[in-house]
Amino acid sequence: MNPAVQRLLAEKYPRDDAPRARSPTADRSALVTPQRLLARAAAANRPMPKGRVSRTLADGGWTWFWSPSVFGSRGRREAIQLCREATVTNADASGAMQDLVALANPPAPDGTPGVRVEFEGSPSAVVRAERETTRFLDRLHLPLHELVNQQVREAYQAGGCAVEAFPNRSRTGVAGIELLTAEEISLRRSGDVREYWQDGNAQPMHPDTFLYTPYGARGTDELGTPAMIAALTEIERQAAITLGIDKVIRLIAQGVFLEVGVPKPTLKELGVESEQDPYYQEAVADHYAAYLDTITQTRDLGVAAVEDGASIKSVPLTGNVGGLSDLEEMNALKVWSGLLTLPFMRGKMDSTTQALAQVVYPIQLAHSANLRQTAARGIVFALNLNLRLAGIPAKASLAFQEPPNPFRKDHAEAALAQAQVDEKYSVLYGDSYLEWAAERDGFDGKKVLRDRKKRAAQVPNPPPGGDDPEQDDEPADE
Repeated sequence: MNPAVQRLLAEKYPRDDAPRARSPTADRSALVTPQRLLARAAAANRPMPKGRVSRTLADGGWTWFWSPSVFGSRGRREAIQLCREATVTNADASGAMQDLVALANPPAPDGTPGVRVEFEGSPSAVVRAERETTRFLDRLHLPLHELVNQQVREAYQAGGCAVEAFPNRSRTGVAGIELLTAEEISLRRSGDVREYWQDGNAQPMHPDTFLYTPYGARGTDELGTPAMIAALTEIERQAAITLGIDKVIRLIAQGVFLEVGVPKPTLKELGVESEQDPYYQEAVADHYAAYLDTITQTRDLGVAAVEDGASIKSVPLTGNVGGLSDLEEMNALKVWSGLLTLPFMRGKMDSTTQALAQVVYPIQLAHSANLRQTAARGIVFALNLNLRLAGIPAKASLAFQEPPNPFRKDHAEAALAQAQVDEKYSVLYGDSYLEWAAERDGFDGKKVLRDRKKRAAQVPNPPPGGDDPEQDDEPADE
């Protein structure tokens, strides 16, 4: 430091509090070392705990009287069983589930399964991993694509996927995969360790061979929520509406609803002495029933013979049941919403436009992608466990074929229009806009600028077979 500056600082700061030069690096006062953090906690008479302090329902205890595994008024097992039954007996639930499975695991363009196994590692390890994985998949009870589909259905119906990859006796590989149902799995705590227990099993599942993946975990419930759980109430109402409509259809099939006016019978006709007679009410009911039997038996003939004083009036039903279709449609919209499907996926096209479909269809794809990730985790776990037991230093993962884009032409036109706008703005604003546009599209903006300048500095090659332009300037010989 300059001596003159030193003297000036010494005169201005005669004590030890003279300012010291700081490093141009980041301020280290905000950085707290682990030792300082522990010292602060001890000084505050609140030492840092050596484990978990919080408690969850999996810890047990008499104070935990509420269970999160309750869906409305139903228990977890009952609700999942209802979801499974609905996907078999209800057309909307079955169709919505199959649509999501098809979007999550579509086939390749040539019709082969769209899911494939990819590997990371050295070239020799990848070759060994491919050979070992092929042998492993060949001895499974389900092909890979159907294994993925089954796990997607489990996540949709039960809210979780449970996979046990059990090794062979020599522990040199995975002997097979056991697919457990989510409703038979419960979660408990042993200290800070989560333990998964299977109903009827005296020991917990081993963490090295078992993996549970929840879908839609909520609150403190780590077992997940069925994707279609919100549709159960509406599906039950749909069944009640269907029964009512069937009843109306049967009445309409009979032609008309008959309103019969029958005069009150006399005591003599009923064969009783007074209305206080214990057989009076029964005799009146039999008298009216006789009229109804006569009329219903002759309905198809279009004619009925009755006594004088009786009247028959037909009431058409077709004009009084028009509101049933509106009621059914309103409930269907709620059912589809709970099933994670869309009206046009269920065949309702009257209120669907292409602009609306472009907005809501990606939501459908997002639901299928979430289900696919839940389903793939357990399968990838089994594949990597098999490689690890076989001593192969490689990592396996699943790659999926994406579903076809129904709006490819529209997206291409939009991309072309955006490229034209970027070209004009690049001329107007220069490299700053070009760098921003490159980063917007997921590229390294600075690298794009460097490559652009490098291409501009290169001299273009003359076209093949062309003449030298200098020779064109020479006068031709006369």
